[in-house]
Amino acid sequence: MKLRFPTWLPPLAIVLATQQGWVGEATLLGQEGETDAAAGAILERMRDAFEKRGKGGRAPVVRLVAGTEKRSILHDGVERRWLLHLPNATKPEKPVPLVLALHGAWTNGAITEGLTGLSALSDGKGFLVVYPDADPSGGAGVWDFWTRTEDRAGPLAERLGRTRDDNGFLLAVIDRLVTEKLADPKRVYLTGISNGAFMTNRLAIEHGDRFAAIAPVAGTLPKLEAAGAAPSRAMPVLYFHGTADRLVGYDGVDFISGGAHSLGAEAYVKWWAEKNGRAAEPFVESPPDRAPEDGCTVERRTWAAGDAGAPVVFYRIEGGGHTWPGGSESQPERLLGKVSRDIDASALMWEFFARFSLP
Repeated sequence: MKLRFPTWLPPLAIVLATQQGWVGEATLLGQEGETDAAAGAILERMRDAFEKRGKGGRAPVVRLVAGTEKRSILHDGVERRWLLHLPNATKPEKPVPLVLALHGAWTNGAITEGLTGLSALSDGKGFLVVYPDADPSGGAGVWDFWTRTEDRAGPLAERLGRTRDDNGFLLAVIDRLVTEKLADPKRVYLTGISNGAFMTNRLAIEHGDRFAAIAPVAGTLPKLEAAGAAPSRAMPVLYFHGTADRLVGYDGVDFISGGAHSLGAEAYVKWWAEKNGRAAEPFVESPPDRAPEDGCTVERRTWAAGDAGAPVVFYRIEGGGHTWPGGSESQPERLLGKVSRDIDASALMWEFFARFSLP
């Protein structure tokens, strides 16, 4: 029977639900009405879980990795929550690089820590990782990537409900860690998946002077945004996208509207290459198929750095789904698609990030 995705249920919410045993994968294989009912039950369980956590009760949420601590910051009169991972649970003696990892829609920082494995990587490499929460309560949230900073004030913003300042919150977290002499302001990097990838691009365009490089996964740019956007500087970009992504389509078609409202993966990397002054064709390579059993192969396309010193590298995951390459084993194939085991996105990100720093 064909798998049905309720159009209003974010995919990583389904991952959390199946991980916690709230609903079986088979439940999402029924008729349309039954599927919607199951999806409603998932979100109700998520709400209950996060409410219990906020009240100090026990809730079925992902456990934090050793060395990860809960933090909060008051921004715009609202307490915003985030997780900080210190490498080897030890405060560094001098400022070190910082990676911000932004979650997908209707998930949170704790889930993203488990998905990416970045905390374990940081223990070996010595960088900080921040996992922020879009939802001020620390529950399941969505990043507001569609509102420009200058559009967050005034009557129109209030009528549209667009006064929550996610951009400012994330920049304030960086400032806090720089002030505490934990983070090196010249070596701040940004990644995110899905909704978090779209937010990554928003920040890179508007606040490129704060980030040395970015590495989004499975999320591009709205076409309307791309048409008029002018990044503040050339940006080193590393990107991953599966050709069989049914949620944020490789061709730019999203599963919610069924329309191509965002740049497709190939148009997206070409967009950044052109903004970085590199319009020529990329150098194409085929890395080894190290895990034939995963049903995926990888192609790497590289636009060289050029005078601006900002390369664009694209990992095209043939057969890959809406997944984090090399990430958690809990990414269910039947729901999200195949996970490439030929590469480790987190390790490749750090290898890429380590090459760049702000002047």
